[in-house]
Amino acid sequence: MTGVMPTATDRTAVNHPELWQIRFSMYPEKVRWALDYKGVPHIRRSLLPGPHVLTLMPRFGQKAMPILRHDGHVLKNSAAVLDYVERTWPDPPLYPGDQQERVRALEIQKWFDDEIGPALRRAAFFEWLPHTEYAARVFASGCPEWRQKLYVFAFPGIRAVMRMDMQISSDGAEIGRGLTRKALDFVATHSVKTGYLVGNRFSVADLTAATVLQATCLPPEYPVQASKPRPAGWERWLERWKDHSGLDYVRRMYRHYRGQSYALSE
Repeated sequence: MTGVMPTATDRTAVNHPELWQIRFSMYPEKVRWALDYKGVPHIRRSLLPGPHVLTLMPRFGQKAMPILRHDGHVLKNSAAVLDYVERTWPDPPLYPGDQQERVRALEIQKWFDDEIGPALRRAAFFEWLPHTEYAARVFASGCPEWRQKLYVFAFPGIRAVMRMDMQISSDGAEIGRGLTRKALDFVATHSVKTGYLVGNRFSVADLTAATVLQATCLPPEYPVQASKPRPAGWERWLERWKDHSGLDYVRRMYRHYRGQSYALSE
């Protein structure tokens, strides 16, 4: 955690948390969801995958997001951001009050963050990225039309970098599909008793699991929609999971807890 003073162009963010994000990305969605769930007004700085590096590296010294800046603090990964959000805006809580349940919820968060998320993304992108215009426009959702067109034009080069950076390959996709199924099995099994992964209420474990697994069903409450008709690779990916009972859990978490946006600007 480091202190960074706002620049002249960032003065609007002084009194509100400022989230740097890619709109169609699981880890920024974790933070958006937490801030929205707690009703925290915040500012979103949305960047495009690829060009985002040119903005983030000089400013923050890293290319990964989310990054949250607030009150002189800069938090640089989703788990650290959620911990800060929980301490700064504790109600409604995302961490269980029981110590054992809290430890378990944080263990589940770490498993989804570190093991499931990257593997699932690698598998999904293996099928999604070849569809140049569709994928580029989903990633550029919310941008003006002229910018979307430029991004479509640049996307073949950006896609090559993404494949290399994320180690996207047929072998990696196969491993990712296996871990995705393992994660869906996990949420289906562990939510049977109470409806939640830990204890009897919504927690950071549920928020993280649902966020990571949203790509298996693209719930309508997810802030960025992949419009229909979807190309073959996207439909093939979604078709693979459509009969898994774990999707009921993911959809239920989004339906009941995703709620309204508290973004002041984006």
